[in-house]
Amino acid sequence: MSLATSMWDGHVESVSELAGRLNRLHAVDDDGQPLPHAGVLNLVAFARDENGEDIENFIEEMTTHQPSRAIIVKREWSGEGIDAHLETRAHVLGGSGRASKVELIRITLRGESTGGAASAVRALVRSDLPVFVWWPDAPDISDPVLESVLEDADRLISESTHHATPAVAIGHLVHAMSAGPALTDLAWAELTPWRQLMNQMMDAGNIERLQKGGSAEIWYPGETPTVQALLMGGWLRDALGSRLHIEFIQRLGEFREGIAAVRLESLSGRQMTVERYPDRDTAAVVMSAPMEAAHRRVLPLPCRKRSELLAGELELQRPDRPFERALPIALELSTR
Repeated sequence: MSLATSMWDGHVESVSELAGRLNRLHAVDDDGQPLPHAGVLNLVAFARDENGEDIENFIEEMTTHQPSRAIIVKREWSGEGIDAHLETRAHVLGGSGRASKVELIRITLRGESTGGAASAVRALVRSDLPVFVWWPDAPDISDPVLESVLEDADRLISESTHHATPAVAIGHLVHAMSAGPALTDLAWAELTPWRQLMNQMMDAGNIERLQKGGSAEIWYPGETPTVQALLMGGWLRDALGSRLHIEFIQRLGEFREGIAAVRLESLSGRQMTVERYPDRDTAAVVMSAPMEAAHRRVLPLPCRKRSELLAGELELQRPDRPFERALPIALELSTR
């Protein structure tokens, strides 16, 4: 089956005019018959100058396995009205051989139209699908556009590592928890392989010893603890209790972001160290105890691409309780 695509580019004065243009676009099958809509979600992405192309490229990838209506919103203060690109195309669902209609909407709101971003999104999303908002920065809910858009959102996916100050980014995340929709952040998604590996290596005895007291060293690149390092500290303190002392240690040279290593040590001197290898999807895991030989293993520690992280978060709608518990602890750790 051929994959038909219909597109329109132009300038409109209102969202209702834009919606009319979208309704007149049709993706058809080989027989010229209109295709049914397909999709499991609306994805609303807010773009800045430096990441708009990245967002669109990922949405193109995302629709190859998860059809949806995707809306990219950009705000420009020059000019007036709305510049738009509309695209509908046929997409074959998995191995079924059946095609369905997926849509990409890119809008640039200009001048006074920028204040109506939330209204534009509300008019363009499909009401029969959940709304996921992708905010490629720390979610500062004092931004009136973000605050308004979240009124109709089911899930907010942010990227707090794009904020210049990790501690401030964590603060924005804490405040965003009360904004309404389920919240997650791609920095937290980056930690999933770390958390899975550490859970895999710690048995009940190790956990019990650390809950009685101990320390965690989290090694980070950069001038201050990264968002990932702070979230790791919050997760460890939540999982192992308030008696766990958290220490952040700077480690420059090998990594530019994220976490370089984590070391846990109980009061009895038992240690577990997970150290990421540069430019590899593996880590060295060393288990040691006083008067015993250390055991070293090399285990998988995937470093997922941005598109893979986001795709994983698009599969979830429920609140992420471990993330929500880790956030206020991470904020407390960031202000020490």
